[in-house]
Amino acid sequence: MATGRVRNARIRNCPLMQPEIIMKKCRGYFKHACDGEMYVCRWNDNAAVTIASNYHTHFPVKTVKRYSKAEKKHVDITEPNIIRQYNKYMGGVDVMDKVLSSYRPKFRSKKWWWNLFSHALNMAVVAAWKLHMELHTATNNRLSHLQFRREITIHLLHARPFVRSHPGPRSHLPVRLRTSYGHYLQSCAQGRCAVCQRNCRNECVQCRKRLHRNCFPSYHGLA
Repeated sequence: MATGRVRNARIRNCPLMQPEIIMKKCRGYFKHACDGEMYVCRWNDNAAVTIASNYHTHFPVKTVKRYSKAEKKHVDITEPNIIRQYNKYMGGVDVMDKVLSSYRPKFRSKKWWWNLFSHALNMAVVAAWKLHMELHTATNNRLSHLQFRREITIHLLHARPFVRSHPGPRSHLPVRLRTSYGHYLQSCAQGRCAVCQRNCRNECVQCRKRLHRNCFPSYHGLA
């Protein structure tokens, strides 16, 4: 026994109404076909949904609540049994696809990697929301999918950007410090000499200034 959603291109010879035609019908309208072994049903919800099964049919037909943008309220629409059974027992991949399609990012880009990045980001948000639902099962603090995304957006808008501080060049040391005892050169990472501004790999251990051997006396007032 199997029930699942199929692409429209996979049932070309099936005598069903075309998706673009059935979408012009009222919401909840459906058409079905059966060859004795396989039953196929195409139902008009927000889009044309095609479900195939070797076990379920459209009977019994019931009603389900759906939000109508035109009437701005929830209305009752017809729901075939095959659709209801599919929604009830759909697997994890189908559940993920359904939730991802609810608030899929609409930004477009010519970058080849953008679709991969936006899809991965969308999956991360959905996974975080599912964890939130699991952790708050026993409480009344669970957020809806939309509320959870809004909380993430608000948090990001309130967050302050991290600014890395870049220390500026040290000011010149007073003459009394440069002329005191204990000044000599040691090896260091390459930098600019404090006197001639050329690359240098020596520094004064007291002043912490890079100096060439020839520039050392003039900087310390010894020349």
